[in-house]
This record gives sequence, C-alpha cells and structure tokens, in this order.
Amino acid sequence: MISALARCKVAMMTDRDMTGDEREAAGGAYGTTSGSDDRGSRPLMERLMAFDLAAEIGRLRAEGEWADGDRNSVTLAKEVDFRVLLSVLRGGARLSEEDGDARVSIQLLDGAARLDVGGTEETLDAGSLAVVDAGTQWHLTAAGDCAVLLTLAWPRSKATGAG
Repeated sequence: MISALARCKVAMMTDRDMTGDEREAAGGAYGTTSGSDDRGSRPLMERLMAFDLAAEIGRLRAEGEWADGDRNSVTLAKEVDFRVLLSVLRGGARLSEEDGDARVSIQLLDGAARLDVGGTEETLDAGSLAVVDAGTQWHLTAAGDCAVLLTLAWPRSKATGAG
C-alpha cells in the first residue's frame, strides 16, 4: 500500500528530484490509478509488472465503456518517458498520434486494423507488430473488433522537459 507521505512526495517532487527508491515507494512518478466502478486502483509502475493480456482484453470487453462505445482502454504501465496501453476497438474506431513525439510499437493481439503512417498503409493482423519512429504521425483504424497493445517511449529529456 502506498503511504500518504509517498503520495505527497510524488505530488511535490519531479521525477528528476526523486531517487529510484523514492519513486518505487511512491509507485512510480504517477503513483496509482484512480480506479473506477469497473476497475480497482493499482500501481502504474513497479519493479516488475506482468499481465495476462487475454484476461485484460476480456475485462475490457466486459466493461460498460465497451458496451456503450467504440473502444475501451487501460493503461497497464506509465512513467514519465514510457507508457503501455491496451485497447479494444470496434470496427472503424481510430487511434492516432498527431504529435509524433513518441516512438511507438503497435501490436495487434486479435482482429485486424489498418495503420497509416504518412500515406503508407499497412494491414496488421493478429500477431503483427509495427514500429513507428519518433517524429512521425500515425493513424490506426480497426477493420473489425480488435485488441491492440501500444508501447510508447519518449527520450527522457523530452519527457521531463530537461535539455
């Protein structure tokens, strides 16, 4: 459990000010998720995090957000320079990166989607992995119901505003 003191340190200190031990005690620079009616609160970064992606996809598809909309997502891990996002999309739903600041890997876990990177289109099927370099805009459009795992990484200097 994260103490009130650790939460306070996260709120008061930037990632550059904290030692690794302080970040770990506080659950990473971002602490924990807020939780919701469908999900409990959990840490956003720990020394080791392991996920059953099939179970996570099943949970996303069982939540009201999926029943009522065209997508549902969960942030599995988050730090100032790194993010792992799992999304389920209905056909026609889009995910986009307009800034192109982050380098990203896009892995289709089930279903199919079209990835457009600067006018070059690639069809991704279950088991496909695409990597888009930083500085590049991209758009992913679900061809039907699908699940996608995004991993985004920023240079630490850009993520923290240093340099």
